[in-house]
Amino acid sequence: MRLTGKIILLIGLSTTVILSIIFAILTAHYNKQIENTLVNNSRILYNMVLTVRHWASDYGGVFVKKQSGTKINPFLPHPFLITRQNDTLAMRNPALITREISELSKKMIGDAFFHMASKKYLNPANKPDAFEDKALTYFETHKDKKEFYKFERMNNKLYFRYFAPLYTEHSCLTCHAKQGYKEGDLRGGVSIHISAESFERARNENKFFMLSSLILTIVILSMLLYFGMRRAIIKPIENLTNAAEELEAQNYNFPLKAPPRASVEIYKLFEAFRRMRNSILASISMAKNSENKYRSLIENSPEAIGITDPKGIIIETNRRLLDLIEAPRADILGKSVQDLIDKNTIKYLSEPVVSESTVRHYETYLIKKNREKIPVEIFEIHDIFLVPKEQITFFYMRDLRLRKKLEQYSIQMEKMLVLGELSAGIAHELRNPLFALANNLDYLNKELKGQIKFQEIYPELQTSLNQIHKIVSAVLDYASPHQPEFRQIDLMQVINKCLVLVRKKFEKAHIKIEQEFTGDCFSILADPYQMEQVFINLFINAFKAMHDHGHLRIFGYCKNSTVCIGIQDDGIGIAPEHISRIFDPFYTQFKSGTGLGLSIVQKIMNQHNARITVKSAKDEGTTFTLIFPRNETKEI
Repeated sequence: MRLTGKIILLIGLSTTVILSIIFAILTAHYNKQIENTLVNNSRILYNMVLTVRHWASDYGGVFVKKQSGTKINPFLPHPFLITRQNDTLAMRNPALITREISELSKKMIGDAFFHMASKKYLNPANKPDAFEDKALTYFETHKDKKEFYKFERMNNKLYFRYFAPLYTEHSCLTCHAKQGYKEGDLRGGVSIHISAESFERARNENKFFMLSSLILTIVILSMLLYFGMRRAIIKPIENLTNAAEELEAQNYNFPLKAPPRASVEIYKLFEAFRRMRNSILASISMAKNSENKYRSLIENSPEAIGITDPKGIIIETNRRLLDLIEAPRADILGKSVQDLIDKNTIKYLSEPVVSESTVRHYETYLIKKNREKIPVEIFEIHDIFLVPKEQITFFYMRDLRLRKKLEQYSIQMEKMLVLGELSAGIAHELRNPLFALANNLDYLNKELKGQIKFQEIYPELQTSLNQIHKIVSAVLDYASPHQPEFRQIDLMQVINKCLVLVRKKFEKAHIKIEQEFTGDCFSILADPYQMEQVFINLFINAFKAMHDHGHLRIFGYCKNSTVCIGIQDDGIGIAPEHISRIFDPFYTQFKSGTGLGLSIVQKIMNQHNARITVKSAKDEGTTFTLIFPRNETKEI
């Protein structure tokens, strides 16, 4: 919002709030006066009624000559007398006198009337309504209170209702002692109705007048304040704002002059702004030269560079870092370097001493936009000051993917060399003794068939010997695999053939097998025997991971120029720190495994120009995905 709008809003709100409070107080005071007038009128009427009642009570009631239409009060013990002249005198007790005066006031006045009300009424006309009942209850609990009143709408008209208590006096006991009253008891009260229609009209007219006066006063006062402030403050500030916008647009040749008859403070402000403009012009020239040198060094660096502020937020980066992460500059600026790396894999190459050293040297993984991880070597340099009191941190990042691949390839070649030598030794050194052991064990089994102790240990010996044979055969297969014989095969048929071999085992363990294939691209060039080895190894691994009960899902789909087969289980999963080792020879998570199954699978996939990927989480299951080239011939 512009300053002018803010000032208008501030003036309007201020005057509105202040004047609204004043007018609200005046309106409330006027309403209170109306209410006080009605209360005083009710009190006068109540006191008049009370005076008449006292007069009648002091005389024990009044006998009046019965006229035409005069009713006898049936609730009195002596409701009438007959004189010697044979005239009938009707007794008028205080309650009846009160009611008859009230009825007369209705006829003569119309907008003011009253009557008696009591919870222990004898005359049904004295039965209290809701307001009167509430008032009587109020006086029962608040004996020090003398009146109870409120505004109430009755028959679409507004009335002021007033109720005052009547307490039993000594003169009242003549008639009311039989009802159980004692002197001082609350016997009832006088209920007064006064029409408030005229008062309501006057109050509404006053509200309208006050509201109109309020709005008119707010408008006039706000305009006077606004025009005064605009001339003295807003206009000079608008001139300075325009000058600041010129500076922002890098236009420094513009007129800057204080308005005529400006105050001393405004004049000094304009002079200070003019000096500031000249200083900015000189500083910008120097900053541009420094920035060009600084950016040239950053952009031309062969390594990825990130620069952070004291809070660790990236404020600058070069193109090399953007290329590594494969993200636009806007996605990186404003983040922390810690958001771009895997903090759990940091490996320090030199011991960091934060309190003494300004350089940290470590390896970790850089996380790309697609969540892929890149191994990097990072030099983190602290306490660099490009300008005084503005500390920054430099991060130099070196891509280690090529180095890691070479190291992994070298390690794998060493393993293969050692394994080849070991397998050759095993072929010569172990097979003949194993053959002799097997023959002798069979011989002993025949000779000692009746020996109970031998028969107890024979199955364990036979199982151990078979396990040794299995390991030796797996090692020799891994070290000297046969060359694949490629022909056109249907992967779905190979999978179904393998499932026939393992299905009984899975069903016995209550493991459900589900197949889901999309498309018709599953015909590829491959060695069927080796493909059977791949799937059998993966199925057995899934079986071992799930123990009893589980779900094995086999799915396939076509993607671009590849055929993908997935094998998913919901077993024990693989811990993140073990993922990188599962294809190493002799590494296994299972006690009964040789540790060569996945190594053989990977080797066969490499021979087929295919890839195998794994996705797993501890206690959540594992998914192996086999990715084959589609309709490509193998170069041998």
